[in-house]
Amino acid sequence: MLKDSILLSGYRMAKSLVALFIMMILARILSVNEMGIYQQILLISIMVGSLVPFEMQTTFTYFYNKTSDSLEKSRVLSNTFITLLGLGLLAFLALILIFHNGFFFNDSYLKKYSIWLGLWCFATILGSYLENLYVSSNRVKVFSIFTLTYYLFYLITVVLVAYLSHNLYWIVITIGIMEFLRVILLHLMYLFLENVIFSINLGMIKQQFKYTLSVGSVTALDVIMQSTDKVIISLFFAVETFAVFSIAAKEVPFMAIITVSVITAMLPKLGGLYNIERDREGALRLWSTTSRALAVIIFPLFWILLFYNKQFIELIYSDVYVGASIIFVVYLLKFPLRFTVFYTLLQISGNQKLLLQNTVITVILNVALSFLFLYLFGYLGVAVATVVAAYIGVFLQQRDVSRIFAIKQRDLLPYAQIVITFINSGAIALGVYLLSMAVPLNQFVAFVLGGILIMFLSLVLSAIRKEIDLSQFQSKLNRFNLNFRKGEKV
Repeated sequence: MLKDSILLSGYRMAKSLVALFIMMILARILSVNEMGIYQQILLISIMVGSLVPFEMQTTFTYFYNKTSDSLEKSRVLSNTFITLLGLGLLAFLALILIFHNGFFFNDSYLKKYSIWLGLWCFATILGSYLENLYVSSNRVKVFSIFTLTYYLFYLITVVLVAYLSHNLYWIVITIGIMEFLRVILLHLMYLFLENVIFSINLGMIKQQFKYTLSVGSVTALDVIMQSTDKVIISLFFAVETFAVFSIAAKEVPFMAIITVSVITAMLPKLGGLYNIERDREGALRLWSTTSRALAVIIFPLFWILLFYNKQFIELIYSDVYVGASIIFVVYLLKFPLRFTVFYTLLQISGNQKLLLQNTVITVILNVALSFLFLYLFGYLGVAVATVVAAYIGVFLQQRDVSRIFAIKQRDLLPYAQIVITFINSGAIALGVYLLSMAVPLNQFVAFVLGGILIMFLSLVLSAIRKEIDLSQFQSKLNRFNLNFRKGEKV
């Protein structure tokens, strides 16, 4: 799992850094108005690309890994591919029809982007299960190498088009085509590597749909919750205001990388422990240990971004958007929640209905609070409502996990140690920040050096306090390096 986590984290880090660098370029090339339009296009692509697959990728992982029969695995793969292909084509046609009727956002300026946005969304939908496919087939190394190469080429291409054209239309065309090519190449490469028997089973498709309805409903509601703030601002404020708000509300690219990568790599093993080996305590222990280790990394990152928020905004988006730093800080308050994911335990234990119930409650609260706080505090209130709803949602999940696993809430995780880690990293960050501000350094140099020092000192302190098992990490890292030297298949 460590080996897969490192590889997945590497490719996701590269993907996020590429997205970050492209955003840095576009923020300086495009006007605020054009940036607002681009953010609207990006919002649509994210919502459609997340809502339409309806968590088919998770369903694929569940059905693919619960059997050892190669024919049944091929059926799961074939069913998933056909389903996503059909959904992707429907989304493509729907977007074109909607935009050409001037319905979405009630703005006709999005009409000319519809075909390429549709292609972008089609590729996102069809390729939504590819990472899960390569992970489940023990082809993580191949997947990571390909995607690293692709995103380097993607970066060069998009940046060249942006600099040469200074035209948002050509930038969107380029992104749409590049995403389409990525998905096609990954499918062709998998067919070359693996012996796939194309076999559709309608009975199994029904089972997959039945499973994905509850899980997908949770994802759909979660996407709505994550997008509610941006949709509200887009509907009630000018495009320029939306540009500033959406940039500040955008999750920092590397926030979710580590957590999502580890969860993706851990999910098959976690599901195996709980459903195959029937080792409930082992599954809970694996989840708890992983969460504890993630806290050691997540918390210092939170403090770095909190203290250096203005430097971060100006470095990434230019001084034009520095005024959005207060919104950025509000959204940053969700960051500490990233050290663990309670819904994974509900998912592997077959309690999708509880996930759905909790998410419905959270979404309703989010929408209600967003409109209430919008009336009371303006667009800043929408940001506050989103953060409050996120904490309520996590509390509800924690409560249900505690009940299902028959363990007290306070015993789910070593909360006392986690709080100490949070405070220690905060104290280190405060000291380094004050020192960096006292020394006559360029603000960006102070940000980079200060961030590195904060992370380094926090990790050293965690190692001294034995918050992470370095011996286990070292042994796994040695095996990881040995496998690479031998050229073994990951």
